[in-house]
Amino acid sequence: MDEYVLELENIGKTFSGVNVLRGINLRLKKGEVHALLGENGAGKSTLIKIISGYHAPDEGGVIRAMGKDVTFENPKDAIKSSIHTIYQELTLCPDMTVAENIVIDKQDQFRGINQNTGMFRKIASEAMNKLRQPEIKPDMLVRRLSIAQQQVVEIAKAITADANIILMDEPTSSISHQDAERLLQIVRALRDEGVTIIYISHRIHEIFEIADRVTVLRDGNLVDTAERKDISEAQLISMMVGRDITNVYPKRVVPTGDVVLKLDNVSCDGVFSGVSFEVRKGEIFGIGGLVGAKRTELLETIFGLRGATSGKMYLKGAEYHPKSPEDAIGNKIAFVTEDRKKTGLVMCLPVYENLSMINAQKKSRFGYINWERMRELGERLIKALSIRLNRADQIINTLSGGNQQKVALGKWLDYEPEILLFDEPTRGIDIGAKTEIYNIMGELAARGVAIIMVSSELPELISVTDNIMVMCEGKMKGVMKRGEATQESVMSLATRL
Repeated sequence: MDEYVLELENIGKTFSGVNVLRGINLRLKKGEVHALLGENGAGKSTLIKIISGYHAPDEGGVIRAMGKDVTFENPKDAIKSSIHTIYQELTLCPDMTVAENIVIDKQDQFRGINQNTGMFRKIASEAMNKLRQPEIKPDMLVRRLSIAQQQVVEIAKAITADANIILMDEPTSSISHQDAERLLQIVRALRDEGVTIIYISHRIHEIFEIADRVTVLRDGNLVDTAERKDISEAQLISMMVGRDITNVYPKRVVPTGDVVLKLDNVSCDGVFSGVSFEVRKGEIFGIGGLVGAKRTELLETIFGLRGATSGKMYLKGAEYHPKSPEDAIGNKIAFVTEDRKKTGLVMCLPVYENLSMINAQKKSRFGYINWERMRELGERLIKALSIRLNRADQIINTLSGGNQQKVALGKWLDYEPEILLFDEPTRGIDIGAKTEIYNIMGELAARGVAIIMVSSELPELISVTDNIMVMCEGKMKGVMKRGEATQESVMSLATRL
């Protein structure tokens, strides 16, 4: 029994009569990386919130930490039991220093010396040296750090609070491939020192790199716990989605037509420069590169959110000078943004309103919105996209990430775009939802829609696109055709200054 640092027995959770978790039994060993997998809506986040003290389990559920039954009234209770959580949405105070953030959970130990910033800096410096990140200085303001560096500060905060168990929720979803590799090295080092890690990720390759054991949830139930070495990728995906997915990255090959968009030496001063490429009807054109390559900024320029300062853009042979997103939309260009929650959807509105908002004017008469027609459009798109929900007027923030992404894409479909700009199309969604998004993209390409897709997922970029342009720090480094590109060749261009 001493080998288990955390035990969960019969953990269930019900919200408004809906069973989100049912009878979860799980044991975590000291010094292991335990991956927790499942589709969006499988119950992973709820289970993490129960372990971290954010939610209480239903009656009958037992949490045992270090052999003792515990009850968490709030997250502070979990921290006192040496359980620390690093959420996907980081919880650092941006206007405080690295040192102040790191010691914030140890304030009770510093009574009478709260202004001893020298001690704070020493503690922070020791933590960063332990994590082999000495370039992150104690006096740096957190807001000036990259997302990857902020992740390291969160980990330093956990180990300074003497965490025996660290829960990591999608820690690599918003950082570059190189930063992700560095983070995985830190995770391995923590494991070697006896820290137990619960690791949530939709990136299957990371699981096979880092995990010792894997637990899969599906529809609120625990499917199985297995040694990572005893399970294949295909078996793992089947456990997650409840069916076999023979092709994780389906590519529908369709004939391409005329050039619909051409960029000729386009620059945006201080952002990117000298970008030239062309995209044809039915083509999926990928844009690769690391964080900071200015790929999103390029899409924003095409969509009229920022202005080009030199070079020319051509739309179906005519010069194209978008002064605003309205110009782009008027020219049948759609933009599914990287952050669906902030810039893609209105999270407090019902699903059908989000789906019909682009065409709200067409569904209006004399300036009055025809809500019945908007609802009809929403329900039609829900059916066409197989969006899983209870009802059309369900608030969108209650949907899983994959279904939210379908809505973010679906709101443009009735507008019948000719060019679709798609920024990180599958970030933060599960394997099953990813495959559905790829199939929708293939269907759009078959209809003649030209798709320009920015992606940091190299297997996705290589498998789904017809051509790939790689950028590095605002400069175009090359274009490769389908079949020529490999992960190594893309990374080589992406790191070539």
